[in-house]
Amino acid sequence: MAAKYSGSMSEENVEVVKQFLGFGNFQAEALPDDRLSELFDPEVEWIPIPKGLLSESSYVGFEGIRRFSSDFFAAWDEMSVEPKKLRDAGAVVLADLRMRGRMRELEIDEVWSAVFTLGDGRIVRVQAIRDKG
Repeated sequence: MAAKYSGSMSEENVEVVKQFLGFGNFQAEALPDDRLSELFDPEVEWIPIPKGLLSESSYVGFEGIRRFSSDFFAAWDEMSVEPKKLRDAGAVVLADLRMRGRMRELEIDEVWSAVFTLGDGRIVRVQAIRDKG
């Protein structure tokens, strides 16, 4: 059962997202279930950038989070993710992330965004967005 959305703990929501982004480039594949459960709802859904590098349209649950992390970082020869700005919007936290990476001859230095939806103090959904600015 998914967590209920609540806007009453918005500052705490920002802190949860900060904790998650604090894991070296949010590589979650090595995190045990008990650590993931501190940050994520067991039914969390991660939606990557449409038409991006990843073939799946969404990743669900703790295994989905691990698979997303592994799939995403395996695609790059080098990749770093630096949180630039976190904006509190009640039950959601809007994150601007500087993405720097290299794969083969392709190099990027872009700002991507993510919308983190939280409920009961844990992340229940992540929607990634590539800015076209």
